[in-house]
Amino acid sequence: MENKVSLLAPGGSPEMAQAAFLAGADAVYVGALGWSRRTARYELPDQDIGAINQLAKEMGKGVRVALNTNFSPLEMDLFLKKVERFAQWGVHGLILTDPGAMFLVKESFPQLEVHVSAGANAINLEDLRFYREIGVDMVVAPCNLTVEEITEIKRYVDVGIEVFLHSNTCFTYLGKCLMSSYFRYQWHRDQEGKNHFWGSPNRGGYCHRVCKAQWSMEKGDPVLLKNDMFLAFSNIPRYLEAGVDCLKIQGREYSIDLISDIVSFYRSLLDELTQQGKEVDMAAYLTQLEEISMKRDAQRNSRTHTVLQEVVEEIPLPL
Repeated sequence: MENKVSLLAPGGSPEMAQAAFLAGADAVYVGALGWSRRTARYELPDQDIGAINQLAKEMGKGVRVALNTNFSPLEMDLFLKKVERFAQWGVHGLILTDPGAMFLVKESFPQLEVHVSAGANAINLEDLRFYREIGVDMVVAPCNLTVEEITEIKRYVDVGIEVFLHSNTCFTYLGKCLMSSYFRYQWHRDQEGKNHFWGSPNRGGYCHRVCKAQWSMEKGDPVLLKNDMFLAFSNIPRYLEAGVDCLKIQGREYSIDLISDIVSFYRSLLDELTQQGKEVDMAAYLTQLEEISMKRDAQRNSRTHTVLQEVVEEIPLPL
């Protein structure tokens, strides 16, 4: 099997980005402060993004900046100023949700790659054709899409496809979920003049993961629902056969050591899978993944439990 597929890792900090590069990531994605689908704790100010981009150039790597919240028309000038700065620095690409923003970027900064965020919910051939017509280079497939659906897309639309290797499996599509906004209604205006609604990752807030708990009419410790992280692993050979262009590791909120371990694992696996005629012992890799998953789940579950507990404490008891 021979297919050049890039490995994309999180850059939650300059230190994490460097560790990901050293572990074998081809590129990292970073969240611009106030503009990506994470809280400020996991986003970066422009100067840190510039430092990461310089490091990437020196190492022959790439950087994608996530500006994938939904912003209002009043914020478009702020958006374009930020994009102009990144373009001048030579950033490789942007991850966007808003179709109008994608069109403007390709019109004004054609050297920038544009990647359609999973939050845009591009899920059928006509969606993909539309985005390709306005010039986008790659579409991040929502976690819900099957290998068969991705294969069909690659067959009929000449656009890059990126899939997640680790992700919380939502029962709805990312950009269409409004559950968190029912639990936290709070606005914040940052120093650049951009408004953030803390109750929704679509507007610069956070996903409070309320779908990951089993709820009752009484307050109590939330019970985490099982999240199987091994499905993507078993599908990797099929992703390569389908022509997937990029495999994405999530985890800006994880520790640097864990991200380094995950990147090293997938770098080794992809290198073996893409060697012509190479027989790969997937069972041996599965054993390694099980060990990594224990560390990953411990960190994810701890964070999810904290977020859910905050939500539980804010909900009034039923009368």
